[in-house]
Amino acid sequence: MQSMEATQGNKPVGRIITLQEAAEILSVSYSTAFRLAESGELKAFRIRNSWRTSTVACAQYIDRQMRVQNDIIRYSDREARHGED
Repeated sequence: MQSMEATQGNKPVGRIITLQEAAEILSVSYSTAFRLAESGELKAFRIRNSWRTSTVACAQYIDRQMRVQNDIIRYSDREARHGED
């Protein structure tokens, strides 16, 4: 089977993958990947009864989570410094 990169308009969406493959990329269980897709946190779509997402959607989810964690750490560090005053 030939691997093709999908696009949405002019934006690349990467390779279309199953939620099981997404779960492996994200290092989570299938049920967690399913919940992320169903809630809209992970961009995904359904083909009949099967969910699909993309490698780019996984990368975007990881990037968002990293930014959130960095903001939490910065806020915690700032609060800790104010507590020392």
